[in-house]
Amino acid sequence: MSRFHVGGKVVDKVDLLRKKPTAWRLDVWPFAIMYLLWLTIVVPSLDFVDAAIVFGGLVVTHILVLLFTAWSVDFKCFVQYSKVSDIHHADACKITPAKFSGSKEVVPLHFRKQVASSSSSTDGEEIYFDFRKQCFIYSEEEKSFSKLPYPTKETFGYYLKCSGHGSDAKVLTATEKWGRNVFEYPQPTFQKLMKEHCMEPFFVFQVFCVGLWCLDEYWYYSLFTLFMLFMFESTMAKSRLKTLSELRRVRVDSQTLMVHRCGKWVKLSGTDLLPGDVVSIGRLSGQNGEDKSVPADMLILAGSAIVNEAILTGESTPQWKVNPLF
Repeated sequence: MSRFHVGGKVVDKVDLLRKKPTAWRLDVWPFAIMYLLWLTIVVPSLDFVDAAIVFGGLVVTHILVLLFTAWSVDFKCFVQYSKVSDIHHADACKITPAKFSGSKEVVPLHFRKQVASSSSSTDGEEIYFDFRKQCFIYSEEEKSFSKLPYPTKETFGYYLKCSGHGSDAKVLTATEKWGRNVFEYPQPTFQKLMKEHCMEPFFVFQVFCVGLWCLDEYWYYSLFTLFMLFMFESTMAKSRLKTLSELRRVRVDSQTLMVHRCGKWVKLSGTDLLPGDVVSIGRLSGQNGEDKSVPADMLILAGSAIVNEAILTGESTPQWKVNPLF
C-alpha cells in the first residue's frame, strides 16, 4: 500500500517514496545520454555555431527540469523518487495537507527502536515522520498514520489522581516518546534564503529577460538591471533573517520549577517537562511578587490563578483559572 488516507485536520494523504540513486534520476541519466550524443554525433556533423546552439538548448532544458523540481513537489517526486508499497522500503513521504492547510511537502521517514513498556516486554520498531513540528506515528494495526497522542482527553478524575511519573523508566519512556519541552525556531542562513529567492519563477523570468536584453548593443544597462535585481533579493533575504531572529527572541526563557517525580518533589528546568508531570507554580503575594511564565499547557489540579493569555489569544484582559472541583 503506497498511499495512506489520514483524513486529519493537518494531513490528508501520505504517499510512500524511496529516493532514487543519483545516477538513475530522471534529471541525470537522460541528459547524460543526450550530452554524449551531442558530443559524438552533433559536433562532428555540424559547424561550431550550430553545435553550440544545440548545446545551449540542452543546457536550458536541463536547467528548466532542475527548476521544476524546486517549483513542483509532484514533479520532484516523479523525477527523484519512486513509489513503494512496503513501508519498510520507504525513506521519504509526500504529504498532501488537508484542504486550505498549505501546499504539499516531501519529508523524510524515520525508523527508531521503541523502548519496551510495561505492556510489552519486547522492543519494537517505530515508524514516524515530522510535518510542521507535529509527529505522525505509523500503526501496524490500523495500517495508517496518526498524530502522536497526548494525555489530553482523560476524565477529570484521572487527572486529579495523577501523581506524575513514578519511576525513572517511565520518565525515560516519556522522554523518548514526546521529547523535551522545546520549540526550535528554524534559523536558515543567508545563502539558503538567497537561493530560495533566486529560484522563484518570477525572478528566473526576470533573469531570462535580462539575458535577452544583453543581445542589444546597450548590454551594460541590462547588466546594471541584473545587479539591481540581485541587490533587491538580497535585501529581502536580510529582512526575512531579521524577522526570524525577532521571533526567536519572543520565546519564553526557561525557568526552574518544582516537579513531582519518582515520589518526591525535585527542581527541574521548564525544558525538561513531560506530559503527565505534576508541577507546582507559586507566586509571592504583595507588590514584591514576580510574575511567572507558564512553560506549557497545564490543567490546574489545586488552587487558582490569574493568567494573562495575550500571547495565545490576543486578549489583554487577564483570565481567572480555577481547578475542576471549584
